[in-house]
Amino acid sequence: MLRSLSEEVVVNLKDRLRDVRHFVRASRHDNPGGPRRPAGTEPFAPPPEIERLLGRAASVVDDTLTVAETLSRSLLPIVRPDDGARLHGFDTYFATGSTAAVEGERLFRRDVYAALKAGMGKRTDNQPPLHEASLAQAHQAIRRKHGTVLGAMREAGPDTRLDAVAEVAAATLVELLASQQFQSGPAEDASDDYPGLQALAPVALAAGIATLSASGLSDADLIESASMAVEARRDRIVRVLHGAEPVKELAAVFRTLLAHLP
Repeated sequence: MLRSLSEEVVVNLKDRLRDVRHFVRASRHDNPGGPRRPAGTEPFAPPPEIERLLGRAASVVDDTLTVAETLSRSLLPIVRPDDGARLHGFDTYFATGSTAAVEGERLFRRDVYAALKAGMGKRTDNQPPLHEASLAQAHQAIRRKHGTVLGAMREAGPDTRLDAVAEVAAATLVELLASQQFQSGPAEDASDDYPGLQALAPVALAAGIATLSASGLSDADLIESASMAVEARRDRIVRVLHGAEPVKELAAVFRTLLAHLP
């Protein structure tokens, strides 16, 4: 109990620090178009002279944090949380037993965070930072809501293994999209309902491949291959996500992809 509590505190602390860093970086004076204020603060904006001064102060803080981060990576590489992160299979992420379950949640949070961060490396700074707490939330939701699906995967034989893993990958994507980090409001265009789809679906598929067999490819190559497959079927994936049984319908799509991806 104490261990899980301390882990939750650490995860939330890291997320809050990421939020602060994002805010500081967005407030830099040299951002294109000038410093960006959080939504809803415009009526209380300071005079332009003060805002320029605050923007330069934010730039100094951001540069200092960047230098500190660079030094910490070179001097203390052992404490970097993402070192050695590589996607494991769903058998590892959703293992049974209290100790294995805690470790599975930790690996899921770490590995998926590292994969998403690498995949979003080219995104613009005004996008909000990733939160590990949302990944933990998704992991808990999969265990809580899809226990039957997980049980079927554990009991599956050679002839049913692919179907079972595809369903777990589908449940994983559905719950990641439903987590707080990736929720979106109603959109006029249904294709915009899932802004995190193109980043999340390849990771779910890559974990599925790791569950079925070792591909020999790096996570980056595997996710890139899965990303192209997802993009080619994006419209169909969005349609089934809007269906009455999204996990079951999405599993049929993922089964085909898992059967053909490396």
